[in-house]
Amino acid sequence: MFADGKTEEFRAGIVPLGGNAEIPADTGYSAADGRNFSLNERIVMNIIHTVDQTHIRSINQRVILERIYCDEPISRAELARELCISKSAMTENVSSLLDIGIIREVGAGVAMSTGGRKPIMLKFNKNYQYIIAIELNFEDPIFVLGNLRGETLNKITVAISNDSGYEERLELVVNAANRLLSTAELSTKDLAIIAISCPGVFDPESRNYYAESHFANWKMGDLSRQLEELFETQVLVVNDVNAAAVGEFNSGAGRDAKNLVYISGGQGFGAGVIINGELYLGSTNRAGEISNSIPAGPLGLVNGKFGNLGYSVNIRALKEYICAKAPQKTKDAFAALGKNPDSIGFKDILWVWRGGDKFLRQRVEEMSVIIGAAISNIISLLNCDLVILGGDYVAFQSQMLPTINRVVRESAFAPVNVVSASLETNAGICGLFALSRDIIFDKVCNYERT
Repeated sequence: MFADGKTEEFRAGIVPLGGNAEIPADTGYSAADGRNFSLNERIVMNIIHTVDQTHIRSINQRVILERIYCDEPISRAELARELCISKSAMTENVSSLLDIGIIREVGAGVAMSTGGRKPIMLKFNKNYQYIIAIELNFEDPIFVLGNLRGETLNKITVAISNDSGYEERLELVVNAANRLLSTAELSTKDLAIIAISCPGVFDPESRNYYAESHFANWKMGDLSRQLEELFETQVLVVNDVNAAAVGEFNSGAGRDAKNLVYISGGQGFGAGVIINGELYLGSTNRAGEISNSIPAGPLGLVNGKFGNLGYSVNIRALKEYICAKAPQKTKDAFAALGKNPDSIGFKDILWVWRGGDKFLRQRVEEMSVIIGAAISNIISLLNCDLVILGGDYVAFQSQMLPTINRVVRESAFAPVNVVSASLETNAGICGLFALSRDIIFDKVCNYERT
């Protein structure tokens, strides 16, 4: 302990929360053994204290902003009481958020039963900034302009042919984004972030993008960089299944779950994992890439080699199976639509399946068993609360879900329900808005996640 009663921990820069770390201007600040603090030591201690206080302030503002967002309108006194923050600290933090403009005062509330002045209520400013969310995983990409509440101001789709080159794709995206802004009479200064969901894996540090060959024309690294330059804003790139998982967790079928897995079946086959309320990405952003897992049953080994779950049950595999093995009756059903097995799309398959075609019904049943086995393994591994089936295969839910749940009940160590996604094609957009809002809140409050 030092001569003035301060401890060694204080000298090392470890200051209790709320402690006073002011250092005298003179050099007479000495330890019991006569050592004086050097100027450099005092500077370091001041810096550490400033960093500590700045970090605490950022945490407080982030928590306050989140609570106002969730529970508006709310008074300063209610916030202070619920968050256990002193009234003076609450006043300071709220003033900062008011100055920024992300919250606002909206008039007087109800006075306490004991009397006194009516409190001034605080409300979240949903139009503080705006978000453009882009989903590229559909045949016709979806573009949505929304506010910080995720309310849609405008929504458009843009047709892009599969053989379009990157420059054409970039031009279409830029034109669509500009159109969204102009119709809402907004400029790039009003735009907080552009959020994009797409298949594959994107590394935000290197901007390297790993995806199926048919999606390579998007060149996501170049696209994100050029959009940042053109619109002078941050660009967030998220795996499409992860975005949908966050959407269902926040606004859809997973609202009451803490740990869930979202399974997307269709053009690809992947999973989004939510653990303790947070999206789990893994060490290199590749968590949930279950397409590369080994399928159950005879598809596990093909010609002596391990199979691939995605290639066994995705839409491409289904179409190939139809082309190779469809009986004449099934071919006739497609012919009635003006198609042959080589030219069918997923909508054609759905039409014939809904008509009760026995061949397709049998194949969907076989796929359901394979998917059910994969989900059972995931449940046993993660011990989650819920599994949500989404993507294109939601269209098969009336047949798939009973079979998948039967397999799960029979096989999983601790079975949970497998349910259908409730947001349909809006899941990814909802997820992009939720992820973007967190980034904006962190930036406003200078909050750094660890």
